[in-house]
Amino acid sequence: MKIGIVGLGKMGSAIAQGLSGNYEITGFEKSEAVTKSLRPSLLKKIRLAESVDALMDDAELIIIATKPAQVAQVVESVPDHRLVISIAAGISLKTLDASRRENGPTIRAMPNTPLLIKRGITAFAGNKFCTDDDIQLARDIFETTGEVIYLEQEKLLHAVTGLSGSGPAYVYLFLQNLEDAGVLLGLSRADSRRLAIHTVLGSAELVRQSQVAPQELIHDVTSPGGTTAVALKSLHRHAFPNAVLEAVTAATRRSVELATEGAPRNTPTD
Repeated sequence: MKIGIVGLGKMGSAIAQGLSGNYEITGFEKSEAVTKSLRPSLLKKIRLAESVDALMDDAELIIIATKPAQVAQVVESVPDHRLVISIAAGISLKTLDASRRENGPTIRAMPNTPLLIKRGITAFAGNKFCTDDDIQLARDIFETTGEVIYLEQEKLLHAVTGLSGSGPAYVYLFLQNLEDAGVLLGLSRADSRRLAIHTVLGSAELVRQSQVAPQELIHDVTSPGGTTAVALKSLHRHAFPNAVLEAVTAATRRSVELATEGAPRNTPTD
């Protein structure tokens, strides 16, 4: 299958890299600076189109990975009912469909930035024209960059944006705070960073492999009156669980607002 990708920034180029082994990829990037920054290894695997129209002439499926403000213009260039997949945050299926020349299958997806190393997770929803084959094809595409979740209800993508779309930033902030605490208590910056990174990596992997609820794993590492019990008490006293909940809720609320306002800015897929 021939796949066209419009927008070859970090997310678009990562998707192109992941798909290049199994599909024939043609890409288009409006920014000359971005084009010049593309890795030679990627350029050996894909073709670059001179225009969006030229890409449309050659592709059976279109993936839109541009800035949200540019999405409508790209969708308007789709000449027929071929499958269109958009990863632009805040652009609804209704908006995408309204911009199409002809009715056709449209999918809206929310990946997150770890897809850059094939460890992302992408949730997606489709419009009423999507067949089971379209849904499966979208699943196959995003599985090249990590895990995939199909949602029956598009509105749940707002919660996905708040949890996993913006989520990497929450994790980076937590890592930064762990590292800084270690330095404050006498560890070197390098050792503190290494300890923080591998603590988070190992803990997440243990949750994944054990398939045990986090609450049970918390219990396993906490001894009555011990260091972890005292630390957890402090986190609760400083409202850590509420802060996380409020952060995800605020990001979800902002995703809804951006979808209502139109072309969003500063979204996780920018």
